[in-house]
Amino acid sequence: MPKLNLSLVKATGRAANDSDPVLFDATRNDDIEALRLPADADLTDIVDALPRIQSIFIEFAAFTDGRGFSLARILKSRHGYTGLLVADGQLIPDQFAFALQCGFDAVRIADSELGRHTPEAWDAALEAFDLTYQRGYAVRSGPGTSIFDARLTAMEDRKTDDPFFGLSAQAALRQAIAQHDGDIFLASSLGADSAVLLHMVSRIQPDLPIYFLDTGKHFRQTLAYRDQLIGDLGLTNFISVAPDPDEVKANDPDGQLHATYADACCALRKVEPLQRAVGHFGAQITGRKRYQTPERASMPIYEIREGGTVKVNPLAYWSAKDVTNYIRRYDLPAHPMFALGYLSIGCQPCTTRVAEGEDPRAGRWRNQGKTECGIHMVDGKWEPLERKQTFEAF
Repeated sequence: MPKLNLSLVKATGRAANDSDPVLFDATRNDDIEALRLPADADLTDIVDALPRIQSIFIEFAAFTDGRGFSLARILKSRHGYTGLLVADGQLIPDQFAFALQCGFDAVRIADSELGRHTPEAWDAALEAFDLTYQRGYAVRSGPGTSIFDARLTAMEDRKTDDPFFGLSAQAALRQAIAQHDGDIFLASSLGADSAVLLHMVSRIQPDLPIYFLDTGKHFRQTLAYRDQLIGDLGLTNFISVAPDPDEVKANDPDGQLHATYADACCALRKVEPLQRAVGHFGAQITGRKRYQTPERASMPIYEIREGGTVKVNPLAYWSAKDVTNYIRRYDLPAHPMFALGYLSIGCQPCTTRVAEGEDPRAGRWRNQGKTECGIHMVDGKWEPLERKQTFEAF
């Protein structure tokens, strides 16, 4: 959870209902520095002017009035507003996390609330209660509820021993990177949904170590996709890890090991190179999700393994639909092979298209009785998983 910055926003802006309607004329091209909107504002008159509005302040007359949150979602998701969006008014600490999830970039607190809650009190409240104030937007599904009921829900759910329970994916990622500063990495396969975590990292810490296994057997489209995402997202510490050339020459001189002994090929080109590269790290960020396998159904966001290593699963509670929505929201480029029917993408010789109705993982090592490459840290060691994974298609 980011610290509350009470000095982030200085301007107050002009109220839409006090402005000359000509200001919002679609034929104008001058910028509007800041605009204030009441929670019940009709956006019809200002939609055409949104690209010119640098900041929008949505007023909250009372913490019990949630219409401003809905207005923020409409501005961001339906109208694609990209300027600074500020929640302004009678908000309380519990609502800060929800404001961020609804698309607000900042919260400007009314003086009356600041008089009751110091910055230290805000930070303490956020640490103690990081669920949204409406359960419908938190981990549990169900109707909206009062803030007081949500507090009780948070207390019960924290018995799961997951210190990151209730955090959004972005907040979990941000907190993990800060907590394991310099001792955490992300291994990216550049698969069908890899752009999601890469995009989040680019907005939080673009120089985070990101490891990609350049096995020498990738689709050329995967390598082009890697280069595109590095450039588009501004990732500055993207590290390609290749197998040892001497070991490749000794164990796979003709490049056909995948056809005769796939497990050995994966060990040579994936498991051993990655272990050499990241074995010194104490924490790893993964893209694993609860819906993928029965074994992951109770997977926490912050997972402490035997031996003291940590796996952080920011997307643990995400569905395939959440992945799709995120990709669309931020207009992230899709892997070029995905549209061709490759729903799980690995090395070219061991990846095939997936037929309609098939498990997306069916295209990996088809007809070989193999389901995993072996990259999985267990008790501080990289070990294979025997069970086949299943995925929703997004």
